[in-house]
Amino acid sequence: MRTVVLRVAALALLLLLAVFGALALRTMQRLPDTVVYLVRDEGGAFTLEAVARRLRPEGALEAARVAVEALAAGPTAAEAARGLASEVPSGTDVRSVTWVGDVLVVDLDEAVVAGGGTASMIGRIAQLTYTLTQPRGVEAVEVRVDGRALEAWGGEGVMVAWPWRRPDGALPRW
Repeated sequence: MRTVVLRVAALALLLLLAVFGALALRTMQRLPDTVVYLVRDEGGAFTLEAVARRLRPEGALEAARVAVEALAAGPTAAEAARGLASEVPSGTDVRSVTWVGDVLVVDLDEAVVAGGGTASMIGRIAQLTYTLTQPRGVEAVEVRVDGRALEAWGGEGVMVAWPWRRPDGALPRW
């Protein structure tokens, strides 16, 4: 009789561990693994806000690619309801992502600099800088447009210097 009770108890324990393992695995698969920075319009100024996303990248290069694609896709319905938006145009395509020395080089198509005024260009630059220089070993980033490192972005010519580095301190406000 004692042997039967021990076997039933062992079987129940194994079943409990299997259920716990399955629940833990499902929970881990839902946890965010990437932070993208979206824009909040505060009326007279704009700021960035960090938003956690589950994008499932594999490695730093893929993480950069999917993060830029997420910026181009814009906010989710819930994020938009909270007043968040993306200045990165929805038609922006990632042509390539590579390392050149210790600089992450992200080559985008021309959609990234099309349309919008100065505030929009500053927002794009801020979103890309903060999203691409997250704490995963990326200290500096250079964003190219159709293979070229532009000195000015957009029709109004927002001047840029390469590479971009995340500034210390608070998130930008413009």
